[in-house]
Amino acid sequence: MKSFLNNIDTKDFNDKYDHWIFDLDNTIYDFNLGLFKRVSSRMTKYIKKFFNLNEVDALTLQRNMYKKYGLTLRGLMIEKKINPEPFLEFVHDVDFSELNEDVTLKTLLGKIKGKKSIYTNATFKHAKNILKSMGILEEFEIIFDIKDANYIAKPDPNSYHIMKKKLNLNDKNISKSIFFEDTAKNLKPAMELGMSTVWIENDYNRKEADSLREYINFTGSDIKSILSNMLKFWEDNFFNLIEGNIMEIDNMKSIIDRVFDNNEEINPNTTGETRDSIETA
Repeated sequence: MKSFLNNIDTKDFNDKYDHWIFDLDNTIYDFNLGLFKRVSSRMTKYIKKFFNLNEVDALTLQRNMYKKYGLTLRGLMIEKKINPEPFLEFVHDVDFSELNEDVTLKTLLGKIKGKKSIYTNATFKHAKNILKSMGILEEFEIIFDIKDANYIAKPDPNSYHIMKKKLNLNDKNISKSIFFEDTAKNLKPAMELGMSTVWIENDYNRKEADSLREYINFTGSDIKSILSNMLKFWEDNFFNLIEGNIMEIDNMKSIIDRVFDNNEEINPNTTGETRDSIETA
């Protein structure tokens, strides 16, 4: 894995990728906020009530379905014949008031020249609410949700093949795509399709990521750090600042040259443009 945080000698990835595909929860927003835990908690509550289970048994069933199928809902649909719509409506009815408009992320996404898509195991409604809260909804052309995938969740390879078709990816352009994801096991099928992969570092998935290193091209602590490095965001702004300072220096030089050309004396009592410029410098 190549960590951007430890590597500043990177090229502009706009030249390399035409399709930028992002997971939603814990990828687009900071994993450390713990917002998706609320969704998980509501899954437990729904299972507890629907199947008339106690807390421990409900949580056990939830975890078993997730481990076996990659998505709790997928397992419940197959083994328990549950209706997905009421389940999804209930579990995604959560408060995300901590999510504010993210101007920096919006600016970074705006610098991407290729097509940007969301690929999530959640619903379109949930994704839209998240992206709208962060002020970045309009940055994405497509939101590919669990319904689009026929309720087949990542990391099932079938989900990726459906996504590939929906996003107009094929064997010729798949190598020009890059996928960002916080769950390491979800990157393996993407790379096997021919996509480049980026893992959003987090302690919860670190052990898993270590075992799947061969399927991870790049890593970083958060989406903004990674995109900043990929798109040379801070480098561009740094040189803009330097160029601005050079202009100021050139302006200062012209003022001083004019003073000496006119045989004027610079002293502590100097006033006007010359004096102000000297103090500013």
